[in-house]
Amino acid sequence: MNEPSKKNIRIGNSKQVHDLVQSCVEKNNKSHRLQLQPSSNNTTENKTNSFQQQKQNHIQNSKSTPKPLLDCLKPEPLLTSKPYEKSISQRRRKNKPFNRENLDRINDDQVNNPNISPEKIDMDRSTIDIREPTPEHLFALEKAFHKILTERSLSCNSLMQRQLVFTKLHQIITNARTDSQINLYGSIYFECCLEKPGVMDIDIQFKETSQYDVLKELLDIVKKSDLCKEAEIDTEYKPSCINLIINEPNMRVKITSGYHRGLYLSKLIRLYTKFDRRLIKLLRLFRILTKTCNIDKPELGTLHPIVFHIMVIHFLQQVDQPVLPCLHEYAYGIDRVPITLNENQYPEFFNVCEKYSHEWKSKNTTSVEMLFLQLLSYYIKTFSSKQFVVSIQTRMPVMKIDKNWRSRKLLVE
Repeated sequence: MNEPSKKNIRIGNSKQVHDLVQSCVEKNNKSHRLQLQPSSNNTTENKTNSFQQQKQNHIQNSKSTPKPLLDCLKPEPLLTSKPYEKSISQRRRKNKPFNRENLDRINDDQVNNPNISPEKIDMDRSTIDIREPTPEHLFALEKAFHKILTERSLSCNSLMQRQLVFTKLHQIITNARTDSQINLYGSIYFECCLEKPGVMDIDIQFKETSQYDVLKELLDIVKKSDLCKEAEIDTEYKPSCINLIINEPNMRVKITSGYHRGLYLSKLIRLYTKFDRRLIKLLRLFRILTKTCNIDKPELGTLHPIVFHIMVIHFLQQVDQPVLPCLHEYAYGIDRVPITLNENQYPEFFNVCEKYSHEWKSKNTTSVEMLFLQLLSYYIKTFSSKQFVVSIQTRMPVMKIDKNWRSRKLLVE
């Protein structure tokens, strides 16, 4: 891709991001792993018996040599095209004369009739699979992706403003509490923040102080300063946090206390970006897509943005000629993953993986544009969210029945 002009340069300058977080990262070594709680649904007795039978069959099959997830599924090649086929009901309606009034009446009945479920209305819809892209398609995507990333990613000017806010906030809090530990995490930390909303996530801890007491004390400290024009504790958000609106510039800051899961997962994603430069572009593109589709708001029942980052990493680990390694599998061996790390295991884990990032070289030379199309095809056509867990710890399939998870929703680990 061509380099953008200086006026439109975005967050690709890793040195500025490094300067922003370096002052607090080296001082704080405590980290935790994100543990997403699975959701459970009530099932009938027949479903329970079927589930137990499926689990027994899986236990018998698991005695064989483990294989990567895609080898177990034996999927069709990614991005294959299929002929468009009309449904039976569409073919039956082919010879009927067109009647505008009758069509409007049918549509009104479908909208106003509560007995017709959405599934029945959508039965006649057909899906056209993605066609194999031509070089012209990929070139057009390259130009479009470059334009989108330039417009939507955090600019250097916005990054510098957040750096100043972080420095001021750091000074205010350390002057009030010398025992404070201040960590930057989230999308700014691993260079995937968008220009809007551009929220900055900060975690602050005091020694021998509970989480909520820390938030109350922080709220008093911040309100006494002239840094923000609005500050309040949000207990409905998980974990509880302080939402700030800074005076100049007009930006939002979210402060948590002891959010170890977010801290360690942010560090893990940032570490993965060092293994292949294509990852950061795919993370941003997928994040922009989910933001555009409005499916990144957990408070409205959709997924947390971090889930989409994990989905991208998982896909890049599963493709033939993996783009990314499975760091947990590398550090602890294939027989010990998935694994839940203790707090004291994380420093050594990150040190080992940091050294490995200088040795790893993927044999996969697929372009970002093709990988993005394959990413969409993978989750639409290949991956079964009813059967498998999106795991970045191993290339081997992680099945829900192994963890006694019966939810049909998308689960990540």
